[in-house]
Amino acid sequence: MKGTRQARVILVQWKRFTGLEFDVFSSLKNFCDSYPDYSYHTISNYLSKKKEPFENDQIRIERKPILTKLSRPELPKSLFWDMKHSNINWQRSYRIVIERVITRGEEIDWEELLRFYGQEKIVDTLKNEIGYLPELIIDKVCKYFRLTKNQLKCYTKTQLQEKHWI
Repeated sequence: MKGTRQARVILVQWKRFTGLEFDVFSSLKNFCDSYPDYSYHTISNYLSKKKEPFENDQIRIERKPILTKLSRPELPKSLFWDMKHSNINWQRSYRIVIERVITRGEEIDWEELLRFYGQEKIVDTLKNEIGYLPELIIDKVCKYFRLTKNQLKCYTKTQLQEKHWI
């Protein structure tokens, strides 16, 4: 995104060791504070201008991005027509998000749900928290997640309800 910086760490390889000896620092400043022989300004300027690792006979220093989970899933806004999309708390509202995507989303949306929440969280929510899904969706969920209908709260809840005899 424009205006935001990706989090990075400093990866330091010590050449004096025969094996692959690495240290990781949260910032270049922390590294230079720990090893005063290395000038923060010199290395920072080099890394910023050259866009390649700083290297000499003893050491190799490079900045590496930290891979982080996205703060929100990439799901169509149309699935959440009744909510202000930018205000959804994706972690706290996981049950309604999972239910909405499962009932109204496409397979690509299901895959994004898996990427964001993980299969364990989705399956646990389907088994224990979602109280209603249409019969067609129950079949689709069972096939996709390799579950039986009896494992789903929405199916066992439906079976317990008395139906009219007519």
